[in-house]
Amino acid sequence: MTDTPTAKQPNLLKENMPGPMLAVAAEALFLANLMIIPVLGFVLMVVLWNKHKHHENPIVRNHLQQTVFTSIWGGAILVGVSVFVFVLGGLDNPISWVVGVLYFVCVHAALILLGVIGLNKAILAQKWRYPILGPVIEED
Repeated sequence: MTDTPTAKQPNLLKENMPGPMLAVAAEALFLANLMIIPVLGFVLMVVLWNKHKHHENPIVRNHLQQTVFTSIWGGAILVGVSVFVFVLGGLDNPISWVVGVLYFVCVHAALILLGVIGLNKAILAQKWRYPILGPVIEED
């Protein structure tokens, strides 16, 4: 076993939330956009990103950028593929409804699960990249 220097791990028994509040707020708004307040959550997230996109903390910049870009791409893919399914199959076709609803529910649930992971990473003050949809993490 070798002794390699590692980043200081937060003591979660003493600290409620070691991560930056803005990073946690970005991830919380991402989840709120998906579950509770869809349009308002997105607008608040974009306002937060626009105001703090040049923040000095790289964790804050990372989570703001990831949530905004993933919301844009995720929303576009959710709506775009759903519309494509109904245009291709027709609104009166029950199979297009089964495929459309099943697709929407599965992708939406996957985005929620990834948002919970992102929120956990923000709380622990760690960088996070949403798979496939998230932009490449900037180097410091």
